[in-house]
Amino acid sequence: MVALFDEFLGREEEITSSAAVPVRAQPYHYAVRDTEHKGLCLRDGRLVATNLQGVNAEQEEPISVVPNPHLERRRCPLIVGIRGGNKALSCGTGPEPRLQLEEVKLLDLFSSGDAAVPYTFYKTFGGTTHTFEAAAFPGHFLSTAPQPDRELGLAPRAAPGSITSFYLRRR
Repeated sequence: MVALFDEFLGREEEITSSAAVPVRAQPYHYAVRDTEHKGLCLRDGRLVATNLQGVNAEQEEPISVVPNPHLERRRCPLIVGIRGGNKALSCGTGPEPRLQLEEVKLLDLFSSGDAAVPYTFYKTFGGTTHTFEAAAFPGHFLSTAPQPDRELGLAPRAAPGSITSFYLRRR
């Protein structure tokens, strides 16, 4: 992820004051698997975690990410989406988090200041897995259920029946 931040924002020691998207910068794409090895696919407009093996593997929906330049860089704030960065994952702006996909481009959110916070997740690396904490709802993480074919959601990290750790592989 260091390369992603360097590409979009410059090296940490070369702080840029502009949040304009660099000319050649594009979202990075990652295959995501939860600790039960379920991947993500899009079904009826929802991201679902399911077993993706054999013929199902072509349904896998990678996530796309760009940094959020308006939040503390050392916390690895990522604006997260799918479809090559043409749809963004939002946790909403209401009193309770509500995960949903919205028709907004990640590169547009990159330059939008505070408007990008509902689409931003702090990525933390812990050994071999990563967690994604909602910037707008601290303590709530992207999560899957132990059973396949359940919608991606948000849950407190220690919530029973929720998987909040993921493996990432750059595509």
